[in-house]
Amino acid sequence: MTDKRKYIITILLVLAIVGGAIAAIYPIDRSTKLGLDLRGGVSVILTAKDTPGAPVNEDSMRQAEMIIRNRVDGLGVGEPEIQRQGSRNILVQLPGIRNQDEAIKIMGKPAVLQFAVVNEKYAKVPAAGVDPNTGKKINLNLNDLKRQGEPVLGPVLMTGKDLKSAQATYGGQIGSQPIVEMQFTSEGARRFAEITTANVNKRLAMILDGEIKEAPTIQQPITGGSAQITGIGSIEDAKNTALVLQTGSIPVKLEMSEIRNVGPTLGQDSLRAGLIAGLVGLALIAMFMLVTYRGLGAVTVAALVVFAALYWGLIAVMSRYYQWNLTLPGIAGIIVSIGIAADSSIIFYERIKDEIRAGKTFRTAVDSGFWNAFRTMLDADFVTWLTAGVLFLIGIGTVRGFALTLSLGLIVDMFTMFFFTRSVLGVIAHMWPKKSPKLLGLEEVPA
Repeated sequence: MTDKRKYIITILLVLAIVGGAIAAIYPIDRSTKLGLDLRGGVSVILTAKDTPGAPVNEDSMRQAEMIIRNRVDGLGVGEPEIQRQGSRNILVQLPGIRNQDEAIKIMGKPAVLQFAVVNEKYAKVPAAGVDPNTGKKINLNLNDLKRQGEPVLGPVLMTGKDLKSAQATYGGQIGSQPIVEMQFTSEGARRFAEITTANVNKRLAMILDGEIKEAPTIQQPITGGSAQITGIGSIEDAKNTALVLQTGSIPVKLEMSEIRNVGPTLGQDSLRAGLIAGLVGLALIAMFMLVTYRGLGAVTVAALVVFAALYWGLIAVMSRYYQWNLTLPGIAGIIVSIGIAADSSIIFYERIKDEIRAGKTFRTAVDSGFWNAFRTMLDADFVTWLTAGVLFLIGIGTVRGFALTLSLGLIVDMFTMFFFTRSVLGVIAHMWPKKSPKLLGLEEVPA
């Protein structure tokens, strides 16, 4: 097989891959998921604080991070970012979220579930401040007395660690009241049966995060391993309560040390500015290459189109299958990559010019010039890729987005240069072996 035929086959294979990349991009408005700074949303830093019963350590922070992640996943937020910052901070970024206040509330909720018997002296006092059946306010209730320091409850008999599942649904006498149905583990079911058996005709209070949610009277032993929480205002409140119960209690005290809201308008402005910067940079590079390198510059323009299609397709794949979000620093990495791609072409063309000036034919100059240039590009790109890798490993938040897009850009640049630009110039050299000043961007060429 001749070199010309190999080059043509390689170009066709590259164009086929470009077609696949373009297919991955569509639909364009869904191809790339945007991060917090471009889409809008909320960013929260949760800081762990030591308490006498719950000191901060690596195990408790790891468990807290996992619980926060499970709660955020339960909210249905698209592509959240949750990561540790230092030894005591957890960064939570929720792009595109609508009910920010509710999300923040759920993230920091301790979700400590306890069961205790109501002391006989307070057996007739209602549990909640609002009657769930009539909706009327109750002037005096167990929570009020508890806040006043009255001993309304006995010792804690059981906690939420024995909970297996929790689900929001409707119940009550006519099936219209929001409730949370709870299922206990086998050990929890046994323990709950013992408690209800020993306390028939007494009131068993269900306390969530220090607030008595309800205190029904135990009519008979409950051995089915299930219980209900009633007296909940809405089905959304029931879902949130079920979510925090399902994910478990946070083992350390978390305080919100920073809350930052990014409006969708600001995000769109940032995205528009980034895209304009990228397009202007691409256009300026194309103009420079055409003016400086003439025919070779046209090859660069074609290579940049291939580079852009492959780059965007790769970003779309990362976003779709690896849940990666494009951020403003990520766009900066893309713009830097465009400059690197143009620089690779410049190195290649200057080497070709040097070979031409040395008296070599165009075909030989393309071949030897490419390999000399490729070694230089490989060294330079490797150093840049190594730097980007360090940034990705030790960086946090959007810094990693810059490092990732820069790394991807380097890979696409090397691929485009090796398989497309080299092959196109190889075909041109076989079809047009004469050394033309217009093609090479030289004032004159050696005979």
